[in-house]
Amino acid sequence: MEYLENQFRRFTFFLETDSKETMPSFSKLDRATLNTVGILNVEEYQKEHQLFFVVDAQPEMSHTDVKKAFIRAQRMLNSLENQKDINHNSLIEVAPLERIFELDQKKSYEPQKGQLKTKLGKCKRFVWTLLLEENPELINEYRKVHSIGQAWPQITKNMKQVGVKDMEIYLYSNQAILIMDTKPDFDLEKVAPIWQNLPKESEWQEYVAKFQRTSPESAIQEKWTDMKKVNVNKK
Repeated sequence: MEYLENQFRRFTFFLETDSKETMPSFSKLDRATLNTVGILNVEEYQKEHQLFFVVDAQPEMSHTDVKKAFIRAQRMLNSLENQKDINHNSLIEVAPLERIFELDQKKSYEPQKGQLKTKLGKCKRFVWTLLLEENPELINEYRKVHSIGQAWPQITKNMKQVGVKDMEIYLYSNQAILIMDTKPDFDLEKVAPIWQNLPKESEWQEYVAKFQRTSPESAIQEKWTDMKKVNVNKK
């Protein structure tokens, strides 16, 4: 398969830990080292003891390739630090997350294959998380509601109108994690009240409220809570 120059694969991972000892060691790796093994970028987000990782890789890479790449990069780091043992960090053992929604989604890939995406250029990123009701039937319905062709057209139109360039939702058990990329000058405090009052927004929030552990009257920024960016691999 041939890929465009601006395409890449995205893998996301979720970890819960109370110990610094289980923190992934690849955060020590610089971007140049990661690029050498095919990893384009790694971002880490945290909310209390929960960690969320966004790993972007060359488009031809699978999850298996990504695991091997991290091991190779770790070997390079250990060699530089004169360490013999490879620290097989916990991220390597974790399965990538399922994606259930993407703005303008035309095709969804299995988590092990990674999601094929196109570079956006400069943008501002928000990563939020939300708890869903612990009900398998409701969670499956939540998947269907966000599947290809099921999102309300007016809702996606509203997103673009306020400056959203891309949005994805991933699932970890009964927890949803949202990645939202916006235009660089996006100001959530100013945009939120406008967004909330656009056509069909209140109806949509009422519709999806049954899946969420929140009040239907809550604004979007009240339902979804921030995961703070805690690591960027240096150049």
